[in-house]
Amino acid sequence: MSNATAMTAQFEKISTGHFRIKGQLSFNSVHDLWQDHKQELFEQQSDTLDIDFSQLSRSDSSGLALLLEWYREATQKGKTITFSNLPEQMFHMVEICALDDFLPLKQ
Repeated sequence: MSNATAMTAQFEKISTGHFRIKGQLSFNSVHDLWQDHKQELFEQQSDTLDIDFSQLSRSDSSGLALLLEWYREATQKGKTITFSNLPEQMFHMVEICALDDFLPLKQ
C-alpha cells in the first residue's frame, strides 16, 4: 500500500446539513477533500452544518487548518457549523492552539 493511499480521507453526506469524515486528514488529503466537497458542503439548503469526525482515525495540523477554513467559509456564508466527535489527538491540537473556545465543538 502506498503512502498516498494510506493517507486518505472520505467525505460522506449523512443527511441535509450532516456530514461525516472518515480516514485520515493529512497534508496529502486535506486539499483534495476541500476542493472536492466545498460546493456540496456550503451550498446546502440548511443554515446549520454538522461535521462528524467520529470515524476519523488520524489528523495532522492540516486537519486543524481545514476546521478553521470550514469555520471561516461557514461564517462568510451565514451558516452555523459544528464539529462533532473530534478524535482525542485532534482535540488536543485544538487545545494546544487555544482554539477550543473559538471553534464550535461538540464532543
